Amino acid sequence: MIKFATKYIGTRYVWGGTTPKGFDCSGFIQYVYKNFNIAIPRTTARYTGLLKNSIPLQKAKVGDLIVFTGTNLKIKKPGHAGIITEVKPGLLKFIHSSSSKKHFGVTETNYYKSGYPKRFLAVIQMPSPSKREY
Repeated sequence: MIKFATKYIGTRYVWGGTTPKGFDCSGFIQYVYKNFNIAIPRTTARYTGLLKNSIPLQKAKVGDLIVFTGTNLKIKKPGHAGIITEVKPGLLKFIHSSSSKKHFGVTETNYYKSGYPKRFLAVIQMPSPSKREY
């Protein structure tokens, strides 16, 4: 799944985008998970129902969903998300489609070396992807 997702690094950010022509964060996540037969809501606002499956950050695995608030930290609702790509002691990376001018489009971010920890809401344990041949 991560190999599939990383093929889209550099794809531009498009608000409401759901295709390789341009993704927003949830459009990218839905596109990747759908390729592996994992259903997920279209928008981060609808991730609220997924929070019941949250696990501690320390138990995160590659392929899990990491969810953040939007840029307003006072609103403790899902506003941004990504797919965890790497987990090692002291290292957690995730892939997402960012609207930030600094990292515009699909990019991989080192969680601990970013501003995302202050926006962290949850890690959602996702089912293992079903394998598909191409």
